[in-house]
Amino acid sequence: MKYSIIQESRIGKRDINQDRVSWLATDDTALMIVADGMGGHLHGEIAAQLAIDTIGARFRSEARPRLADPALFLALALRQGHESIVRHASDCRIPAHAAPRTTCIACVVQDGQAIWAHAGDSRLYLVHQRDGEQQRALRTRDHSLVQRLVDDGTLSPEQAASHPMRNRVFSCLGGGTEPQIEVSAPVSLQDGDLIALCTDGTWSPLGDGLVAALASNPLTSSVPGVLDAAERAAGPNADNLSLIAMRWEAPDPDGDTLNLRDDGTMPRPLQQFSDDELERAVAEIRSRLPYSHNGVRS
Repeated sequence: MKYSIIQESRIGKRDINQDRVSWLATDDTALMIVADGMGGHLHGEIAAQLAIDTIGARFRSEARPRLADPALFLALALRQGHESIVRHASDCRIPAHAAPRTTCIACVVQDGQAIWAHAGDSRLYLVHQRDGEQQRALRTRDHSLVQRLVDDGTLSPEQAASHPMRNRVFSCLGGGTEPQIEVSAPVSLQDGDLIALCTDGTWSPLGDGLVAALASNPLTSSVPGVLDAAERAAGPNADNLSLIAMRWEAPDPDGDTLNLRDDGTMPRPLQQFSDDELERAVAEIRSRLPYSHNGVRS
């Protein structure tokens, strides 16, 4: 596989950055993850970090060097992330109404196809480009009250952009309600296609207009440029902003291709775990969080 990836996360005008973003790769598969800790719940950044770490640990365990079933992996990994957050809240005796929660979007690229899963309103955009021109853009549908109102015709997209309940989601990882985890069908990629994952702090101020900005420039300039534009548009109320974008390059039929990081280096081989080692790794992650089991910050 040959591709380039750029990621960036900013605090915006908030006191703490509750967003988390990560990517991992082997020679045969790549995983991108974005999680947005929900600020209305206690320490959403912990939920976001647990989601990122749990999904990443499962990828390290199963990508040997490819995933047997990317769709199944995504469904199980996001659910495991949810369960890890719930266990953390229970161990720390955090009341259910205040338990940390997070939205999450994760995407696997393997065999020239992209497949993704999400819970909440962090989004994925997939932009097909042909001959340097944007042809078609896909995006996930938010698991939010406002999206439901748009879908049934009660609100227009323009009204939704400023609706006071636009941040109210009905699916997330963590909390007492089972998440609705939506897994896409696989989508074939062609040379120049763009995949972008972002939190609502990035897409909300710009709407789908961020697609053109990302698609028309190299990622090294378009990713920070989109975050600059979103932060300016949001003004003094700017939320945390996070974005990770991949530019896919079609395989060279006349030679081998390589995974490349955004700095042009090869990704490091992933450590592989047995099931027992995976559980111990997740437990170690949870033990390093800044809370003891009585819910007091350590």
